[in-house]
Amino acid sequence: MKLAERLERRLLGTARALCLVALVAAVMAITAVIFALAVPGKHSAAADSSVSVADVLASLPGSEAANDAISGDSANGSMPDVSVQAAAGLVIPAPLRQVLNGDNASQPLLNAWLGNVPLPDRQQFLNKLSEVVTRASQHAATWEWDDRERYVASAMNQYARVKIERIAAAERALEVAHDRSEQFRASLGTLLALTGFLTLLLVLISIERNTRHLRVERNN
Repeated sequence: MKLAERLERRLLGTARALCLVALVAAVMAITAVIFALAVPGKHSAAADSSVSVADVLASLPGSEAANDAISGDSANGSMPDVSVQAAAGLVIPAPLRQVLNGDNASQPLLNAWLGNVPLPDRQQFLNKLSEVVTRASQHAATWEWDDRERYVASAMNQYARVKIERIAAAERALEVAHDRSEQFRASLGTLLALTGFLTLLLVLISIERNTRHLRVERNN
């Protein structure tokens, strides 16, 4: 009987020690998960879809140095209505409107571009695209008309392509960050449940040890 009691006591002691180690590890893991949730991940920094006009023009052929000093005002007079369904309710700046009226093929193209841009970002897209038109027109102001027109169209295409790619990349980065947060929250829930279970187990082991000590004292 004494041997059985000794063995049982050792088993309880070992179980208590293992539970304490597991509890400490779980608490450390919970702390790490909470810290990971509190600190934004690297994907948050990647979720930036801004595009610099200077970068757009720099990626196009043609030296900008000869046209840096050229400045011109875009026409701001009344113009015919532009038929771009995706831009309904938005303000199309005058420089961009002038290009759209001068080339009917650019209107469905702009509509397709806007279809890939989230609604809250469409006005900013139009404003920036108009800035690209203005800067490209200034850059190519001394060129032949056909070359100037092609250059402005290329600048618009380049801006739209880069902007839409960055919007897609930003959305993917946000999805990854969201999935990461969800995984951490699930892990946190599991760790909290494990911590509760280990705490309960330690309490039961302590109760058993105390009850055993009382029984031994009474027998003596």
